[in-house]
Amino acid sequence: MMGTADRLEERDGARMAWSFDDDREQHIETESRPTRVLAYAQAAQTLASLGVPVVGYFGSQHHADSGASVGLDLPLVGSGDDVDEDLVKSLDPDLVVTVTYGGEVYGLSAAVADRVAEVAPILAIGIAGDRTLESVIERFHALATALGADVQDPATDLASAPTDPSVRVVALSGGTDTDAYVANPAYWPSLRMLADAGVHFTPTTTAGGWEVVKWDELAAKHPADLVLYDERPNSLGADRLATIPGWSEVPGVQAGNVLPWNPEPPLTYAAADSFVNGLAQR
Repeated sequence: MMGTADRLEERDGARMAWSFDDDREQHIETESRPTRVLAYAQAAQTLASLGVPVVGYFGSQHHADSGASVGLDLPLVGSGDDVDEDLVKSLDPDLVVTVTYGGEVYGLSAAVADRVAEVAPILAIGIAGDRTLESVIERFHALATALGADVQDPATDLASAPTDPSVRVVALSGGTDTDAYVANPAYWPSLRMLADAGVHFTPTTTAGGWEVVKWDELAAKHPADLVLYDERPNSLGADRLATIPGWSEVPGVQAGNVLPWNPEPPLTYAAADSFVNGLAQR
């Protein structure tokens, strides 16, 4: 992971350049510290909660509403190929912040990202793979601090997650009427945190983010006592799930042990602590 360099200085009365090394090994440098940030929805939520001025956001190309449900009272510029580039220009960002799973500019197509980069440099923070939740949170802390924010998000003991090994847990997203997407806990930092603390997830068969499982095979492959279900708008809602027999066969569903889960939460200690406490109270 690259180090952070905040080089906003006064030297002989001249303001020096600001810079930051992102998680694509890109050295981002601007003439002065950015004050107008356009960000991917998850990064926008995170940075805004840490005190960074965010002027707008873009969503995920996988969201039914391009991220409009994330609760940000800010202009939404679109996502993927469907981005209002005139709106982007009118917001006059001096930095674009996104997340990355494998080096991509998440939330923007490659062609759109190239054009947006002509308006403002793009900085990406890695949030998946072998990264711990604490390390991702600290990266956002470092970025927010470099952007001049007085970060008020004290570290909490995230290892205090519930650890009853007799409770089997699955985290999943409702993909289609035929397929469920079961999350690999080793891939998602918030789930990895729970697994490291002793939460017993049903094993998945993928090294990536999701194992695709037929709904009629879900209960046999993932006989979980507690279900963490993707609450994002692209995941099947309660009405659709009620028509899928395989859903109701999962022990946790039969027992009413279904909790909402957001795979893209704000990446702060406050949000992580709320997630852990909500699970512990269950």
